Amino acid sequence: MNLSGLISSMDFICDPGNMKDEDLLSLILAGNCRFTRPIACELLRKAGGLAAIKDMSIEELMEIPGIGQKRAASIFAAFEIGRRALISEGKGVKLSCSRDVYEAMWPLMLAEDVEVFRCALLDTKLRMKKCDVISRGTLNASIVHPRDAFRSAVRSSAYGVIFVHNHPSGETDPSFEDRLITERLEKAGRIIGIPLLDHVIIGSHGEYFSFADAGLIDGDKSGYNAMVLR
Repeated sequence: MNLSGLISSMDFICDPGNMKDEDLLSLILAGNCRFTRPIACELLRKAGGLAAIKDMSIEELMEIPGIGQKRAASIFAAFEIGRRALISEGKGVKLSCSRDVYEAMWPLMLAEDVEVFRCALLDTKLRMKKCDVISRGTLNASIVHPRDAFRSAVRSSAYGVIFVHNHPSGETDPSFEDRLITERLEKAGRIIGIPLLDHVIIGSHGEYFSFADAGLIDGDKSGYNAMVLR
């Protein structure tokens, strides 16, 4: 390894948290860091920041001088590894309030540019057993049918469920469709004996809306509690 590459690698090993975004990207791009750092800077400039790189296509990445198919694939792989690492932390975690739900679920929604409706299956101790995708695309009552929404919960003998979906716009206020779907799902859960503990809408910048917190779902069931007084 050349001297500049060794220095960058040692910086990463000793204190990765203090490395600049362009230096971390230089390591992903591989090669002599003296040459890859300008490529990384140009990538950050064109994307508008590190977080926006995940939304770039292979073709857009390869428009950056110095980034070919191999380096573009390396960038995709790095973001996917990070996403999967965050997701794996959520399995088995206890979801006892809406903040717990947000912390466990936002990695799943990080790269989504359409509305995705998910169902978290919980055991009797409110630990997440798994999380299934129910639908993708524009959310409406015809797409999210109680039969489909509770199918996995019935098969897995879940104690309860929490539904989560994102608003790509970043806004968290529930729409009329959101409220209608939640009402239908809560009624279905009561009928089949698998209670709907909460429905959380994830926005952006740490914002979310909880139907239980808002008093629109009775979330006070065996340890799951709304975070605000009603």
